[in-house]
Amino acid sequence: KSLDTNNPTILTSMENSITLPVVLAHGMGDSCFNYGMMNITEFISSTLNGTYATCVPTGDDRTSDTLNGFVLNMDANVDVFAEKIQNDPALRDGFNAVGFSQGNNVIRGYIARYNNPPVDTFLSIDGVNAGTAALPDCAPSNNMIMGRICKSLMSTLSTVAYRRFVQKHLFQANYWRDPTKINSRDYKKNSQLARWGNEGDYTDSSLNENFAKTNKFVWILAEEDSMIWPREGEQWGEPNPANPFDSVITMNETRWYVDDLFGLRKADESGKFFFESHSGDHLQFSREELENWIRKYLP
Repeated sequence: KSLDTNNPTILTSMENSITLPVVLAHGMGDSCFNYGMMNITEFISSTLNGTYATCVPTGDDRTSDTLNGFVLNMDANVDVFAEKIQNDPALRDGFNAVGFSQGNNVIRGYIARYNNPPVDTFLSIDGVNAGTAALPDCAPSNNMIMGRICKSLMSTLSTVAYRRFVQKHLFQANYWRDPTKINSRDYKKNSQLARWGNEGDYTDSSLNENFAKTNKFVWILAEEDSMIWPREGEQWGEPNPANPFDSVITMNETRWYVDDLFGLRKADESGKFFFESHSGDHLQFSREELENWIRKYLP
């Protein structure tokens, strides 16, 4: 059947469905109104025997939805996302969420700041939840010439990324996490990612309370990801603070986890965490892999 690209919701009957509805969030440069996301939404619905599925845009058409993934900051995207969810009667009793790339930041932000109605299962595919410390294709292991170019670009970005004006107007700056700046005054004061992770000077206990409302988290990593560094951040690893550009530490070694800054350790110890991976680069998973994750984890 043809897809209505003016409506990113797959309208199905919920009368015979025992599965919670599914909300999708798209990645950078994409839109819920694009055929690809419409197709994935329909595929997830059909995989779950006609379960209600909707891709929630943060703009009202393809252009604004795409642009808002750049020039509308993370908090503002989350506010729009939350309003649309709370206005959808089909989602009033909770839902499962599937995120792609930076769309996971929107879902994670919703969980952190709202989670009402609650996300039951969060399936994060190649997510930038822990931020990124390098530009695409600029991992520290790159060749010497590219390394010098990348180092210069990233140094410039880190100089401005945590300024209040930039944090207010650029989505990608919101999840930029330079490991050499995480103890800086500007990062702690202005970074939206720092605020969501309780890394700043002010601690918000509601972040932990909201994180605990979600029953299952599935963290999926791209084994050869060149868009996000470190790729281990897709499963909450981070650059080693003692030697950030030479080694990476796992989730259990991070301060987020050890000090349980926003509920990461509690959720893991409660058996809520599941880990998967796929071969290839960023979002280069197969249709069969997506189907397996959906069938395996979405109740």
